[in-house]
Amino acid sequence: MHDFDSYLLYEIKKRNVYSCRIKVTLTENVKESVLKAAAEKAFSRFSYYSRKAVVNEDGAYILEPCDLPITVSPDDHIVKLGTEETNSLLFSITYEKDTIYFNFAHNFCGGCGSMRWIKTTLWQYFTDLGYQIDSTGILTPDTQITPEECAEPDIDALPEDLPLGDFDFAKDSFTLRQDYMEFYTHPDCKALYYPITIPKKDLMKYSRANDGSPNSIISAVLFKMLARTFPDQTKISGRISCNYRADVGCPETYRDIVRQLFIPYDGSMKDWPMEKLSTITRSRMYIQMQPEVSWMEARKVRDFRQAIDEQPDLMNKVDYAVDNSPTTHGIPSTFVISYVGKVGWGGLAPYIKGVFSLTLGHVMLEINATEDDFCISFQTVRKDRKYLDEFLNILEEEGISYTVGEVDERRLPEIILPPFPQ
Repeated sequence: MHDFDSYLLYEIKKRNVYSCRIKVTLTENVKESVLKAAAEKAFSRFSYYSRKAVVNEDGAYILEPCDLPITVSPDDHIVKLGTEETNSLLFSITYEKDTIYFNFAHNFCGGCGSMRWIKTTLWQYFTDLGYQIDSTGILTPDTQITPEECAEPDIDALPEDLPLGDFDFAKDSFTLRQDYMEFYTHPDCKALYYPITIPKKDLMKYSRANDGSPNSIISAVLFKMLARTFPDQTKISGRISCNYRADVGCPETYRDIVRQLFIPYDGSMKDWPMEKLSTITRSRMYIQMQPEVSWMEARKVRDFRQAIDEQPDLMNKVDYAVDNSPTTHGIPSTFVISYVGKVGWGGLAPYIKGVFSLTLGHVMLEINATEDDFCISFQTVRKDRKYLDEFLNILEEEGISYTVGEVDERRLPEIILPPFPQ
């Protein structure tokens, strides 16, 4: 087996579906010179991110240390990660006015791992501006990397107990295929998002009153939205990202160890009250959150990666990874929810107005948070508000307060991997 963080690169080589961008809006405009120095100082702590992709003699992707600094530039173009533009790194920072964009490739980390780097960068930036920022919960640049921070699962040591329940989900869920077809066949179509903020105290109070959690409530709202938009569709389903690091012995790792919870709904549920929908959603989430399911998933990922290693050269490895990806060849769904989870901003909280995660996807809601608000990126490939308006209508019906901003392009970074054209 090669580096744990290298295997997603094979899929990335053929299709740019794993680029991430986290938008952090501050209470004041960005000072470029201060940000550049702070970003370099902060990134130097994360040696496990400061690596570049190379192809070894076996035709396999490996990650080698890179001693060049992270790049900081105006956000006036699409960043090309992995190129000379970013010093071969798969991380880069761009900025405009009062906003900093943290661009990175998903092979190293997801929302949880990236937030550590983001908080360190912001702490250093505001410290260099002369602010006294409490560092509680923040990995300052002089903090030592611990073994727990870099841990990866020991698959052979995991128990072999089987989960309770039936996980043979049907694969005939309604999907928004027509929207994707229009997106990919019309050159003027763009990957868009609407920024929505919901006060934490309001959504948490509503969740408690309706036997829910933020994930189950948003999932139920999305189901109602789609059931109203497509009244003839009887099989609508969602996927909710589940961080299972703790289940495989790596609760503190930076690595992206995530699987999907599959939530099927039936068209007959469309008039159910929210409490009932939330209860059924949570029950379906709960049964899939057994550690035994995580152990099965970890073994599946291990076997998939071993099969990649067995391919004779790079292009065969790429083809195998793309054709057999457990991520993109899983159970089809109508919508997706990805929630970073609780993020403690500590002394940074007064200086942050919004935090929005951006990825690829359609009717895929990325949920991040400030100290006071849930920040939802309502991601869509449609130029109209077909789904958004119904989503907001349901929030209003349920008495959930919100604000929504103007539609914007996601402008996700490109990821360019070797071998490069001569």
